Amino acid sequence: MSTGELRGRTVVVTGASAGIGKAAAGVFAEAGMQVVLAGRDEERGERAAREIGERGGEARFVRCDVTRADDVTRLFVAAVDAYGRVDHAFNNAGVPGDGRLVDLTPADFDRAFAVNTRGVWLCLREELRLMAAQGHGSIVNNTSVHGLRTVFPGIGAYVASKHAAVALTRVAAMEHAGDGVRVNALAPGPIDTEMLAASEAAVGGATAWRRLIPSGEVGTVRQVADVALWLFSSAASYVNGQTIGVDGGFLAT
Repeated sequence: MSTGELRGRTVVVTGASAGIGKAAAGVFAEAGMQVVLAGRDEERGERAAREIGERGGEARFVRCDVTRADDVTRLFVAAVDAYGRVDHAFNNAGVPGDGRLVDLTPADFDRAFAVNTRGVWLCLREELRLMAAQGHGSIVNNTSVHGLRTVFPGIGAYVASKHAAVALTRVAAMEHAGDGVRVNALAPGPIDTEMLAASEAAVGGATAWRRLIPSGEVGTVRQVADVALWLFSSAASYVNGQTIGVDGGFLAT
C-alpha cells in the first residue's frame, strides 16, 4: 500500500499511550504523518511521543480524558495550534466492562459507556466540526467484533457500549458524507495487548479466542494499525460508514 500521500497530514490518536493506540501512532508517523497522541497516562504518553521523535517522526502528546468534554475540546485546540488542522483521527480509547448484567453496578455500566461510547461521540463532535469546515477528513473509530456480535457472556457493558460506537460511526458517516468527510470503524478480534491479557479471568483470554478464530492466531497491534492507515488513504476513498473486521476470519464464521 502506498501511503506517501499522507505525508505531512495531521492525525489525532486517542488512547495512544499503550496497546493499539501506541502502535497506530507509530505506524502513522512512519507514513510521514504529524501525530497528536492523547491519553490519560502522561508519563507513558510522553514516552510514546519521544520514541516516535527518536525514530525521526513528528509527534506530541496531549493529556486528555475522553469522558471530559473540556479535555476533548482542549485536545483539538492543541492539535490545530500545533499543526494548523486535523486531517484524520483514530478514536481508539477504550476500557473493558466485565461482569454479568445482573452483577454490574451502575458505576460499572456507566464507566464502559463513558469511555467507549460517550468518549467516541465527544471526539467525533470536535472532529466533524473541524473537518466539515475544511471540506475534507477521515475518521476511524476503533470498536470491536463484540460491537457486531455477542461472543462471550460476562462482558455485557463492553458489548453494549461497542454496539453503540458502531451505530455512532454509521450516523456520523451519513450526516457528513456531503462535507467530504468519511467515518469508518475497525472491529478487532483478539489482539495481543494488555487488555487481552487482562481478559483471561473473565472470558478465557487468548486461549478461549484461539478456539474461535479460523486462523487460530491472535492478531497484532500492527495489523490493526495498518488497516486504519489504509482507511485514511485515497485507496479507501469510496469506503464510508463501514465497520471492518480485523479478526482472523472470526466474523465470517
